[in-house]
Amino acid sequence: MIKLILSLLCIVVLFQSCSNKNKLKTDEHSLVKQILTEEEQLAHEQQLRAEREKQLADSLAKLPKGFRFKEERGVDPEHPPMVIDIAGSLENFKSFKLSDFASKIDYIRIEQPEDSVFHPKMKFNYLMLDDYIVASNLYGIVLYTRKGEFVTNVVCNKSTGITYQPEKNMITTMSSFTRIGAGFSLWNEGNELFYTYVNNINGQQYILKLDCSNIPVSMSNVNNPETPDAIIGKGSIDLDFNHGLPPPMVLRKNATTELLDRSRMKQTMSSFRLDNNTYIQYLSGDNMFAIFGNNGDTLATFSKNEQVKNYTKSIMRGVDRGFTYQKNGKHYFRTDYNDTIFQIIPPNRLFPVYVLNLGEHKVEKQDGVDPGVSLEGKIIPSGFAVFNKHIFINFLKDNYDCPNNRRNKLVKKFYGVFDIANEKLELVPADSLDYSPNILENDIDGGLPVWPSTYNSDKGNEILIPVFGHELKQHVNSDKYLHSNAPEEKKSALKKLSEEVADHERILMVIK
Repeated sequence: MIKLILSLLCIVVLFQSCSNKNKLKTDEHSLVKQILTEEEQLAHEQQLRAEREKQLADSLAKLPKGFRFKEERGVDPEHPPMVIDIAGSLENFKSFKLSDFASKIDYIRIEQPEDSVFHPKMKFNYLMLDDYIVASNLYGIVLYTRKGEFVTNVVCNKSTGITYQPEKNMITTMSSFTRIGAGFSLWNEGNELFYTYVNNINGQQYILKLDCSNIPVSMSNVNNPETPDAIIGKGSIDLDFNHGLPPPMVLRKNATTELLDRSRMKQTMSSFRLDNNTYIQYLSGDNMFAIFGNNGDTLATFSKNEQVKNYTKSIMRGVDRGFTYQKNGKHYFRTDYNDTIFQIIPPNRLFPVYVLNLGEHKVEKQDGVDPGVSLEGKIIPSGFAVFNKHIFINFLKDNYDCPNNRRNKLVKKFYGVFDIANEKLELVPADSLDYSPNILENDIDGGLPVWPSTYNSDKGNEILIPVFGHELKQHVNSDKYLHSNAPEEKKSALKKLSEEVADHERILMVIK
């Protein structure tokens, strides 16, 4: 009898083992199918985009000279914008850790650029190409391999009237500054890098295109004193904003100063290629931006709903600057004092993707620019990073962000995580008067706490965090590291890295 029972148990165990193996195979097959489906979907979208670009090119070729499209910004009933309820979530707090969004961190040691023009204490913003890493900041653009090995300086900017204060992480600009080199707009398609190039002395303004996998050995026109108008950056002209005409005369302003947070450069976009037929330029005044054809014809202009009327004071404060970002080759933006994030679709459409519900906390532009109007109780969106299935949101409350308000603790800063699938916003419990963005506990390897703000702007599936060696060294000697519940093996590897790097060595954290 006992032998019979044991035999039956063995049969049951064997059956369950086979069942589990079949289940694993089924799950693995489903995963492969899902991955292939996502790849096929991306390829399908690229094919549709190419077809739309060709159709648009044919349509633009038939347009009469001077024709303009009427701007469209209506909501598609079948694809309404997703509402992010900030006003209704102010008491909705939840603790998060980095492992809630990612599972792996790679540390890439970035070699020092060869040219001394790059300030050794200023961090880079990073862009991941298929096979390369592009690093950029106020001083220019550098190309690296995926292992952080220096390849070449793409452009070393020549500027006057612009200084960096590392102790404050602030940039001081004179309104009469000069700038020759890369602008703040850069993006990629595979291994092709696109970036804006300006010479505000002679009025040159281009989009340059560089195939990073096929860089010329030398460029005879770079840094040639006999040709002062020569382009000092690598790449060919993809677009001339002056369209072959003589550059306009540049008007010099009286010298005034402005302080900019270094991180704001990532959100500053002046120009962008929408497709092979069109580009946009952001405008001042009553219009937000315009869409142009390659020949310079204005296809459509988009007016601002937020206007200031009958303003008589001599001073206007800068409270809300809006933001821009790219994802999967698409361009998104939110203009100042607006609560909608739009996708720009050429030749004339604004497609609302997200709406920030600010309720009674919304700041009207008329009040925002007026230094005499209190911002108590008001909310100002300040950060928006899309990463996989979540959006990381920053916003200010009760005042606007500036060095004086931070010093006097007059502005509160909040961080929130929006779950795209469940359309739910939850705020991170943190001290609103602590303006450090590094509040997401790193329980993957016990490393530096982070907050997603600089991310892979093309795909949105990696969080890119720049750090210096001395920051890593300081952290591994802190209580946060010592008391971290991260795996000891990961913590030991991080400690070993901190002992190897130099204090001012640049390191790129790639969080996946």
